[in-house]
Amino acid sequence: MKKMLFVCLLMLIINVFSFSLEESWLSTGAGFGNYIEKDKALGDFYMGAFGINLSGYGFWNKKNIGIFYNYGFLFPSVNNIENNFDPILQFDFLWGVGFRHHISEKLKLHYGIGFNVFFSSFMDRIDRDHKTTDYRIGLGIGGDIGIKYDITDVVYVDFGTSLSYNFASYRNVKSTNDNWTNTKQEASGWINNFSMIGIKPYIAVGFNVYEESNGKWGKPE
Repeated sequence: MKKMLFVCLLMLIINVFSFSLEESWLSTGAGFGNYIEKDKALGDFYMGAFGINLSGYGFWNKKNIGIFYNYGFLFPSVNNIENNFDPILQFDFLWGVGFRHHISEKLKLHYGIGFNVFFSSFMDRIDRDHKTTDYRIGLGIGGDIGIKYDITDVVYVDFGTSLSYNFASYRNVKSTNDNWTNTKQEASGWINNFSMIGIKPYIAVGFNVYEESNGKWGKPE
């Protein structure tokens, strides 16, 4: 939980920093995360889930380089173990250096590369006294690429995909395995031979935010 709070605090700091830049793109929409995990215990394990996608880019001095972030809040997922639909909550945080390329006045290509943090939470409840909770946090690198089309000076639509490769994961498992004595067990540690590839296409609606030299918010020159 402390790790998750730290990640959320870092996410908030990056968002606030993006507002200090001269130009910001802020969007929200829907995404579908596809994650293929490899580890010694499960082998090849697939998770797929719909959810909310939040993304943005920020630039200063009218440059084509700045920062970007992409957050995914994904809901209960389908996986390839007996084709289950399980209550696995997934949070995907990606930050890094962002770039843009002007294809036309209204159409822009954006892309970036940075660090990725992946958090998942799963609870398997057999009855009122017998349950298992599994928390994981993964670390890795990732990128983002997409097309942004300005409908007006303020509103735009964004079609993109975020990619990630996590090379480390820390796991904490708590279980109650005896209904009579309420015996509890807990184990935690880094997962051996872990890797996870993520592909998350998304579509979003966003807003262009500009800061003029007088400190007011408005349209660009």
